[in-house]
Amino acid sequence: MVLGSWRRGWRLGLMLALAVPAVSGCATDEEMAIDESGEFVEPVTDVNHTAVRNQSIGNCWAYAATGWAESLHRARTGQEINISESWITFWDWYGKIAGGRVTTTAGRAEVPTGGWWDGAMTILRARGVVYESEFIPEEAEAARSTRQSDALRAINTALNEGGALATAEARRDPALVLSTLFDAWQLSPAVRAEVTRVFTARGTATLPASRTTADGFFRPIASIPVRTSAYRNGRGQQVDGTLADVIGYGRFAWRSASYGTTASARTSFHQRVIRALNDNQPVLVSWLVDFNAMSSAGIFRMSNLTMAGRQGGHLTPMEDYQVVVRQPGQPERTLRAGELASEADQDLAARYGTLEFIRIKNSWGTARDPSGTGFFGGYNDLYVDYLNGPITWTADMAPRTPLSSVILPPGY
Repeated sequence: MVLGSWRRGWRLGLMLALAVPAVSGCATDEEMAIDESGEFVEPVTDVNHTAVRNQSIGNCWAYAATGWAESLHRARTGQEINISESWITFWDWYGKIAGGRVTTTAGRAEVPTGGWWDGAMTILRARGVVYESEFIPEEAEAARSTRQSDALRAINTALNEGGALATAEARRDPALVLSTLFDAWQLSPAVRAEVTRVFTARGTATLPASRTTADGFFRPIASIPVRTSAYRNGRGQQVDGTLADVIGYGRFAWRSASYGTTASARTSFHQRVIRALNDNQPVLVSWLVDFNAMSSAGIFRMSNLTMAGRQGGHLTPMEDYQVVVRQPGQPERTLRAGELASEADQDLAARYGTLEFIRIKNSWGTARDPSGTGFFGGYNDLYVDYLNGPITWTADMAPRTPLSSVILPPGY
């Protein structure tokens, strides 16, 4: 378990900002917001999370990926960095537009905002790690990027009649795509010049992933130190490396694991997740959101879901869990989220625990009010009854299991 000590007033303001992996984007807080007063607890975590941020468009996958990388870096160095989600989104749009992957909705062309963790890693491998203070200095300290939403409106305008990228021929010109993206993102002359210098005016050059020295402010992934864990010989072991080691074919590469369909498979799955969280790993979880399942306190349970609501896919890092331990010959007891458990109790949780909920670090921000407070400081609880579902997916009226998969460190 991980710990917590909490006492502060809060004003809850959650927004739905969801992205089905590699398919669709997210709604915005103009479409849905909840505002309520009450008491909340703010976790003090063993997972080395960085600050909660607040996505303004459907790129939760980019926020999950940067939060994950920042966490592993902080575990190694003790330093908090702010990897630019806008940098990842910029190159994601470049690839989609130049690659002919623009969608059309009601006759209007749009760049899809959805994606996936390994897509973000592919971009970082090819383009390097960039801090927000270097790409968009005006948003270096901002929890929410208005530049992203402004850029999305601008590039979608450019993709339609009268715009620079309105034709298929124009979109096949990588130099034109890159220059149009420069304008849409309102990048400074210095940033435009540096991007052009390193990646060419067509944007087709890439950084060697094996390099450990930077070209300008573009850091190769092999230059970013991280600490992760590998499960070997029945226990987790802390290992040090670089961001290059934990993705793709790296020696400590994280891997996706799909949720099972049987009770025994799901129990085994829960045990794997618990072991990784015990070892302070920022496990990523892919899940389906139905906002009608969320209570006014931001907790997702099936008992809240009386009818289907607004829905979408989401990717978030985990923070904590709560279990009921039923050890043979011992009284039943609960290891509660927000309370630090001993190493022995963590081991019992993995062996005999029945998972009640997981706590996630979200990318919906901490609050809408100026005080900067919010539900769990930006964390939500997902109960197993909700994650198991099934829920009715309104897009096709089919039953779906909300928990799709997790991304785990090696051996777990």
